[in-house]
Amino acid sequence: MKNKDPIRRMSESRPLGLFFISLFKLGKGVLVLALGIGVLKLINKDVDGIFLALISKLHIDAEHRFIQRVLAHLSLIDNHTLEAIATISFIFASLLLLEGFGLIFQKLWAEYLTVAETAIFIPFEIYEIIRRATVTRISILTINIAIVMYLLLAILRKSLARNAIR
Repeated sequence: MKNKDPIRRMSESRPLGLFFISLFKLGKGVLVLALGIGVLKLINKDVDGIFLALISKLHIDAEHRFIQRVLAHLSLIDNHTLEAIATISFIFASLLLLEGFGLIFQKLWAEYLTVAETAIFIPFEIYEIIRRATVTRISILTINIAIVMYLLLAILRKSLARNAIR
């Protein structure tokens, strides 16, 4: 008799590492999607004013050098820039969600896509660590290298198993 418990079936048929990577990608996808929606809500709004109101609520000194630098950058943002940021966020969120769902359903193309998308960012992450090493940057690099290595090994195992059957 087949086991009807979906959680047990899922854990028996899906490698746990692949499941966690898919959850990680889905979580990132949802966060980037939320970012895009938030940026869209800023269109036709006073971005500087919203930032100053936030700073005030957090009781941060608005005259601080860093805050003044952020305000100077925010004053350069127009609706066209916000639309571009939102569009890029939606495209990236779509890619992350596609990867996540593809990995959930154990699609080989999703493993290849995830390896490519994750590996593309590794040189930029190394560059950022060289510029200024932080625990966060090193952690992100470590996680991304682990994801790439895990998926490459999974792809290699599947390829070897497929060739052994032939």
